Amino acid sequence: MKKYLITLLAVSLLVITGCGSKASWKKNGVSRYDMQNTLAKCRYDVGLAKVSARDKKVMEKNCMISQGYRFRK
Repeated sequence: MKKYLITLLAVSLLVITGCGSKASWKKNGVSRYDMQNTLAKCRYDVGLAKVSARDKKVMEKNCMISQGYRFRK
């Protein structure tokens, strides 16, 4: 019973800690709304390309970086 409680506590702590960190694209002076609009435009533009899913992720990242964003916590 004791091992079960310790395991449950450890798993709960990991879940809570994981939910607390929200990494996203950041740019000084830009609201979350504007960031989401820029990300949506990048995803749309990248979606038009006929490349693999892996390449699309790289292209999306490069698009956001070219707009001045950095991926941070």
